Amino acid sequence: MSAELSQLPMTEQGMETSIQRSDQTANSQSHRVAIVLVNWNNTEDTLACIASLSKLNYQDSQIVVVENHSRPEEYCALRSRCTDEIILRQKRNLGFAGGCNVGIRWALQNGFDYVWLLNSDAVVAPESLPELVGAMESDPRIGIVGGVMYYWSDPERIQMAGGFMDPESTRGEMLGLNELDAGQFRGIRDVDYVSGGMLLVRSAAVTQVGLLDERFFLYYEDTDWGVRMRERGWRVVTASGAKCWHKNKDSAGNKKPYFIQHGYFMFLYKNSPHHLPRALRLYARHYLRPHLARREWRLAWADAKVYWKFLARLAFVRANLQP
Repeated sequence: MSAELSQLPMTEQGMETSIQRSDQTANSQSHRVAIVLVNWNNTEDTLACIASLSKLNYQDSQIVVVENHSRPEEYCALRSRCTDEIILRQKRNLGFAGGCNVGIRWALQNGFDYVWLLNSDAVVAPESLPELVGAMESDPRIGIVGGVMYYWSDPERIQMAGGFMDPESTRGEMLGLNELDAGQFRGIRDVDYVSGGMLLVRSAAVTQVGLLDERFFLYYEDTDWGVRMRERGWRVVTASGAKCWHKNKDSAGNKKPYFIQHGYFMFLYKNSPHHLPRALRLYARHYLRPHLARREWRLAWADAKVYWKFLARLAFVRANLQP
């Protein structure tokens, strides 16, 4: 784990940010933070993430790994190499939203002030958590704080610096996607939502607004949370001093486009239902019908399952928002 951690990239700007810590950030160490990772068949990446978290300049935190029904050998490897981490093993794969909710509930039951959701295939800068907590403490109206996520393979290229809603399609879009970091997102910035891959949430906000909606399974659950937070009067922001490098090892694999589309349908159903019929028709027009016309049965079946899973999760899966 230490060998991989030694590769952590650090720009001059990042070093400067680390040195120029504010008094407010330095005084934020008294707030208890639960760090929630969801592990599903990616134990080596999870252990590398834990190694980077061991270098955090923050005293009062606890790592909680939600073991989301991985293969037995993956779980055994995790169990044997974790010492101080809490491991919450699940009997089935709850998806990202459901897995995070397990960790969030544990944190609330154990009196933590904040919960930090972090992708298990990410590596963080040592100052990230102090920066997130410092931003949170700058305004009691802030419910969620995110940082800047970079590509592991291209350390100065931004993957996401917060999210915004496209007013026409009502799709969630990534702020700063594929831009080189030139300081354009410096400071604290209000956004529509923050990626669940690096998200600090205030426990009081969760108590009021509720947990992630488990009907999403993968994708758009964080977008929905941002909308719900802002509707209840909480600010959603990003803090540029918090940084992580994401390896982008999607657990969905080649099914990612279908999970994204399913999440988008669910998001529209909840937040913009008048856009849903048109989105359903467009998906059929651009994907399902052409695949049927070309007799690409496997792709057509995958397209059809997007509709089926969307309807099935509406009918049979509870939102499960209660903390």
